[in-house]
Amino acid sequence: MEGEPELFLLALRNVAEAQGGVAQGTEKAKLNRESLYKILSERGNPELKSLDACLHALGFPLVVTANH
Repeated sequence: MEGEPELFLLALRNVAEAQGGVAQGTEKAKLNRESLYKILSERGNPELKSLDACLHALGFPLVVTANH
């Protein structure tokens, strides 16, 4: 998925839908419904803070590693 962030966001939306829907994730992510739908859209361009909140709500930790 390198170079295709829109596919990554759509995949996250599919995970959110499978876990009870995007609307349910808004409470966990502490984002409003409209923001979460926008983040997880094909044209989404979330800030790191929003993406981290979304990933955390879905049960995925955001981890950064060095590329050696």
